[in-house]
Amino acid sequence: MVKRKSLKRKAPAVTARGPDVKYAWAWPVLVGVAAFVVYVNALANGLVYDDQFLIVRSWIVERLDFRSVFTTHYWAGYPGNETGQYRPLTVLTFLLDALGGISPFRFHLTNVLLHVSCSLLAWLLCRRAGLSRFAAGFAGLLFAVHPIHSEVAAGVTFGRSDLLAGGFLLAGMLLYMQSSGSRTAYLMALVAFFCGLLSKESALALLGLVVIYDFSVGMEGVKGENASDGDGARRGPAPAGEPGKKKVFNRILSVCRSRWPWWLGFAGVFGICLVVRGAAAGLGFSPGGMTELVNPLYGASFDTRILTAGRIFLHYVMLLIFPWRLSVDYSYNAIPVAESLLEPDVVAGLVLGLAGLWFWVRSLGKWPRLFFCGALFWIPYWGVSQTVVLLNSMVQERFLYIPALGVFAIAAIGAERLFRRFGFGVVIAAGVVCIGYAARTAVRNEDWKDEFSLFSSAASAYPESAKMHQAVGQALAERGRMDRAILAFQRALSVREEAMTYNNLGNAYGVKGSFEQAVAAYRKAVDLNPQYAEAWMNLGVTAMRAGEPAVAAEGFGHAAVLLPKKAEAHFNLGAALEKAGRPEEALQAYRRSAALGDARALFNVGAALQNLGRSEDAIDAYGAFLTQWRGDPRASSEARRRIRLLTE
Repeated sequence: MVKRKSLKRKAPAVTARGPDVKYAWAWPVLVGVAAFVVYVNALANGLVYDDQFLIVRSWIVERLDFRSVFTTHYWAGYPGNETGQYRPLTVLTFLLDALGGISPFRFHLTNVLLHVSCSLLAWLLCRRAGLSRFAAGFAGLLFAVHPIHSEVAAGVTFGRSDLLAGGFLLAGMLLYMQSSGSRTAYLMALVAFFCGLLSKESALALLGLVVIYDFSVGMEGVKGENASDGDGARRGPAPAGEPGKKKVFNRILSVCRSRWPWWLGFAGVFGICLVVRGAAAGLGFSPGGMTELVNPLYGASFDTRILTAGRIFLHYVMLLIFPWRLSVDYSYNAIPVAESLLEPDVVAGLVLGLAGLWFWVRSLGKWPRLFFCGALFWIPYWGVSQTVVLLNSMVQERFLYIPALGVFAIAAIGAERLFRRFGFGVVIAAGVVCIGYAARTAVRNEDWKDEFSLFSSAASAYPESAKMHQAVGQALAERGRMDRAILAFQRALSVREEAMTYNNLGNAYGVKGSFEQAVAAYRKAVDLNPQYAEAWMNLGVTAMRAGEPAVAAEGFGHAAVLLPKKAEAHFNLGAALEKAGRPEEALQAYRRSAALGDARALFNVGAALQNLGRSEDAIDAYGAFLTQWRGDPRASSEARRRIRLLTE
């Protein structure tokens, strides 16, 4: 551990004067109230989309199994969604909200209060970084009311992990900035980092931010004389020393020598987190569950990823400036994969991104406030840019929850400079911007009212999103509007053929009684994915209803192979084989079902043996049925009647 004196650092002093209010507490109150009021209408929303899997249908939440929270992966409560995500603190908050029953209001209130807390931390971080009250307040207001954050604050499971990880990241950064002369603050920063990593993997960005912060402080003034402080004020001459690159290199070495033990602490916490993930749930540090449908870059070449990253960057920039076309999903084909460097939006995105990155690097040592605010964007953004690592979503608005703060802080610094030139007209303009964003957020919150509203808004915003048209169809089917559901499924299939969409289309046709069309849809599903057991099962059920036992036997046969321990699959196979005139094979299927614990199958075993003329074996089967059956007493009476007939 280095000596205490090496910790004595401070952020650049605030020298610029803007339109600050008289009372210091007014700005945080305004930021906190704005963050709450703009999401008041979200409190009446229901639980939608991933909320169904992570909360409503989660056995962990249903049983309030606090122990399993720390020993399973994030999606463990809903079987079939295996991922590499380990977020026990996020799941823990779901259980705490579910105490006393699942009330959507409590879940939404928790999200809104967490967003209020994050907004206040964002304001405080801007102040600690050296921004004036006006600049920090404007940045905090933008963070509080910007529509791009509606996904995080208005969507429960869609935003809970980002709210927790973002809050711990901001708190950890503040504690680290205040840790000069206080090892307690430093240790608390490490704890915040650990909690952030247990909330969502994106909290790893804090490790990069603490390093960048030390460089922003340690390199101040190294780039030459009379450098601006980032708010426009000029400092005096830079310290005398060796000129040019050698001076910069020596200063970098000095920062590294004095600060590396403190960076090592964060690296150690990350290592501990990896051990915990592996020991508790057997997980590494990867997103998992990736397919081309959710991330079209899956399997793409590195060149394609870089080109598409330019398009994604431009998309995010436009969302931050004009957040009108918002969507809960940007999977295939909402934002197409780039095919050529000659595409205008790809070129624009790459040029804009590289220019911003160049300006940020150049600000090191010259404009410490701008450099640190730029880091608030670039460090977290690299993790979601699809250049460093592929995520199981190509684009999501929630990915910008923390990166957006860096953009807002830079915009606020610029607004303050404009104020000094143009006066209070800039303040009025800033207020209009905040009010406009707040109004758009309030409207956007209504999209999260229910699943049909949410998916319809996404499909309307991005008509080429196959996943959202499929989701709209599913929502319509649940409402019993099968004709419209079929049209939505067909629209999704026109964009991209997916086995699940064909399966859902078959279900809709089956409800309407269009069995031939349903069977055709299920066959398409299993052609695309021969391992799709649910589609094979549905094919069998529909074929039985259509009076085609041979086709039904084919479907149930595949389902039984794929689900060898599912008694229902073997029972249905037996029924189909019996109808198809294959009694010996039906008998074997019934026996497998009975061996798996289905008492109904024992009665059918008896009936099959009776039809084959094997009376004694049939009596034994009926007797076994009577000892196990606990259902409809009429079935027991029928079994006794048959035993009497066979023994007479």
